Order: sequence, then structure tokens, then C-alpha cells
Amino acid sequence: MRVLIVGAGAVGLVYARHLQADGHDVTFFVREKYLADVAKGFTLYALNEGQQPVRLDGIPGIATLDAVRATDWDQVWLAIPTTGLYGDWLAPFMDAIGDALVVSFQPGLRVAELLGAHVPPERLAKGVIAFSSWPAPLPGSSRPEPGTAYWCPPLTPNLFEGPHAAEIAAALKRGGLPAKVGDADAQTTRGSAILLTMVSAMECGGWTFAGLRSAPWARLSADAGKQALAISCKHAGISAGPVGLLPHPLVQGALTCLAPVVAPFDIEKFFEVHFTKVGAQTELALDGWIDAGRSLSLPTDKLVELRAALLQARGRQP
Repeated sequence: MRVLIVGAGAVGLVYARHLQADGHDVTFFVREKYLADVAKGFTLYALNEGQQPVRLDGIPGIATLDAVRATDWDQVWLAIPTTGLYGDWLAPFMDAIGDALVVSFQPGLRVAELLGAHVPPERLAKGVIAFSSWPAPLPGSSRPEPGTAYWCPPLTPNLFEGPHAAEIAAALKRGGLPAKVGDADAQTTRGSAILLTMVSAMECGGWTFAGLRSAPWARLSADAGKQALAISCKHAGISAGPVGLLPHPLVQGALTCLAPVVAPFDIEKFFEVHFTKVGAQTELALDGWIDAGRSLSLPTDKLVELRAALLQARGRQP
């Protein structure tokens, strides 16, 4: 396959490595100022494989729509935050990729609307990112050289659904990354409601799990998570399922005690580094749930309270 990956960040690099390992022709679409970095190649730390660095080389980069049009792409993977889908670049870019399959990973209630305006359903696949990836070393740790580290939790393969989902999952598996066909869209809808409200409360609590487990953040995280989950599920026409058990202080408290034991890295510092970088995406998600909740006549008061606290933690007025 000829695969164009939009973004050469921590997510795009991981997918690029494993697609390349399966023999596919991968290219990065990046801003002009990042072309030199792409040409130099990248250092990765695949923690499921060991602690030693591995190289990702030989993947070209392009930065213009003319360069996009010059190749007949089979697939285009959007490895960027939800906020990256906004702006006047999206429409001409989608026109430039021709009939390529688009693979989306972004959370958010408006993602389907944003992409659906440019890509028909038969050309749109959905994926769930099941690994953690970050710029290495994290603060307070060390590595032989700077790079991007990533880790796949046990028994949590990357999920894909939609056109060519089986082909995508098979390619990644052959390239060494766990993947399978699954209900990716519903999983993203439910999971982001829990994760992003919890992350927001964690930021308010000083980016520590102990802070998240303390008052008032434990209760606010759970209550806002319940509201976000209810809004997301009603908007998507799905049930909460077992995920409905997660927005509870005791459950989240147990998970935050277990996570540092399981993860082979400083997961608190990872949350801080990663979600600070995509902080605008978190705000966008909270705004989306609040707006959708009001239009669906569902409670949003805890989401509003959490959003105000988050802005205050960031030194801004609600």
C-alpha cells in the first residue's frame, strides 16, 4: 500500500514504523519546517521489545498539496489531534488525496461531521489508538538519546472498523503491532468521555493521581464523566455498556493505584506531558459535550464546573 500519514508526531511515528515493517510505502505529510527532521529519521523506544533505541529511517516527507496530488495514495492516516481537523487546510487536502481511504483516530462529537463533509462513508475507517507514546525521555528519566517512546498495554490491541479494517489490522499485526477489527467508533465515543474528564480533573489536581483521588477532584471527575458518557452515548445512539461503571470515585481510585504498577514508565508524568501538548483538544471535547448536552436536554452542570476549574488551573478566566 501507498500510505500517507498526516503528522510525524508520537502517534504517526509508531504507525509508520509498523506499516513500514510490513513492507508498505509510507510517506509523512508535515509542515515545511519539519521536512528536515523527517529526512534525518527518528529514534524510537519500543518498550514492549526492550529498552534499546531503534531507528525509523527511509520514510520521505512532503509538505505541499502538489506533492500530495502527485501520488495515487491507497490510504491516508490522520495522526493529528482533533483540533488539527479545523481550519481551511482540510477541504483542499481531502480533494488532493483523490479516492484514498481515510483512517481517522480523533475523539470528539463533531469528527464524523467534519470528515463526512469531505469523505464518503465507503472511504472512511475509524481506529482506536491503544498504545501510549511520548517524547523521550520524560522529565526525571533518562535515555541514551532523545526520541519517541511507546508502550502497548497487554491485551489491548489497536481497533479498526469500516472499509478495509481487516486489511489495516492484518498489516499492523504482521508489522509487529497488536491490532484487530473491532467497534472502534463506539469505543472512542465511550472511552474519550471517561478519559478526558478524568484527565481534566487530574490537571486541576496538579497532575498527580493522588491529587485526582482527593476532594473535590475525585467526585467532579466521576460526575462529569457520567454526564459526558450519557451525552456521547445518546448522541451516537449507543448504550454505555460496562464502561458505565467507570465514572465512580472508587473505581477511578483503584485504576489510578494500579496504573503506576503496570506501566513500565512514569505514567503520571506521561499524562502531564501528553495532555498538556493536546490541551486544546481536551477543551474542545468539554465544549462539545456541553453544547450537545444542552441540545439533547441532558444535564451538563458538572461538565461546566469541570471546564471552569480547568481554565482556572491554566490561569484563564472561565
